[in-house]
Amino acid sequence: MRRLAPWQWLLLLLALSVALVEGFRLWLGLVWAERVALLLLALTLWAFINGRFVFAYYHALLTSWRTQDLPLWPEPKGEHLLLLAPHPDDEVLAAAGLIQRTLQAGGRVSVVYLTSGDAFDLAAGGPLPSKAAMRRLALRRMVEARRGMEALGVGRESLYFLGFPDQGLFPLFTTHYYLPYESPYTGLRAVAYPGCYRVGLPYTGKALEETLLALFRALRPSRILLPSPLDAHRDHQATAHFGMQAAAALGLEDRLLYYLIHGGYQYPLPKGLHPRLLLYPPPRGRGLPWHRFPLTPEEVALKERAIRAHRSQVRLLGRFLLAFVRRNELFSPLPIPARLPPEEEGWAVLEGGEVF
Repeated sequence: MRRLAPWQWLLLLLALSVALVEGFRLWLGLVWAERVALLLLALTLWAFINGRFVFAYYHALLTSWRTQDLPLWPEPKGEHLLLLAPHPDDEVLAAAGLIQRTLQAGGRVSVVYLTSGDAFDLAAGGPLPSKAAMRRLALRRMVEARRGMEALGVGRESLYFLGFPDQGLFPLFTTHYYLPYESPYTGLRAVAYPGCYRVGLPYTGKALEETLLALFRALRPSRILLPSPLDAHRDHQATAHFGMQAAAALGLEDRLLYYLIHGGYQYPLPKGLHPRLLLYPPPRGRGLPWHRFPLTPEEVALKERAIRAHRSQVRLLGRFLLAFVRRNELFSPLPIPARLPPEEEGWAVLEGGEVF
């Protein structure tokens, strides 16, 4: 920004002085009703411009009081934490602090990326990128994920990229469990990116499930952190279902722990970097038994650094991503609330209390 010359400062001060004098003279010449109307107009204009920011801070401060009363998640003690990430960056948003603390306690951390994030067209350079550009984006996001994990102290040998289709995990869980799925973004029907765990696997739910089972057996984690099925993003929902299904097949249900990223309207508020605020439970996670995991200032700073390593995402979604840099992280031992309203459980309840 160019600095103003002394004569420019003088003209600016003169203009401000004249504006203040004329404004004060005009104010004195108004009747009281005109003054009230002018104040209301100014207040309305201010609220129109700044209202959403005021609401965001009010909401964050109000929910912070409730967050302080949440039970603490116990300190990790030499455990092997396995984290399932639907896309590169979900792992640092959800658990960069827990990852650091696990390593500090002498534990081990492994991360499994179900996709390489190859469906974010704007991150590939434009609204209508070529399929080749989307495949290059996947390779770039894999590099960014490695850099982010290196910032937290996790080596490349502990990162497993499965390479299944971004925005395609839910179809793999439903309509394409056996029938190969073709990504409309990359044109791929099988895992093709160098550095992936098993190149050549077809884009089917069965192949993804068998890969997770093989990894669970080989890694033998003591804790598995995965998205909640209540997450608003379909890829996160599918990751939850695949992860829970694989864990259940191996009798590991008691080792599951859940996080939630896409938690509802404008979550988390306020957007942007606010490292002194607390992260509050998301609206879509209402009723879950949330546990608070407090972070030290050093862990918060390192979490920000790990998030910023995902440059292709921060460039477009920086205010959303950095909003997760808070004084705590949140985890739930249950995927859904322990008690649901009868209508959500599929029951029809009559006035007399009869259930059928």
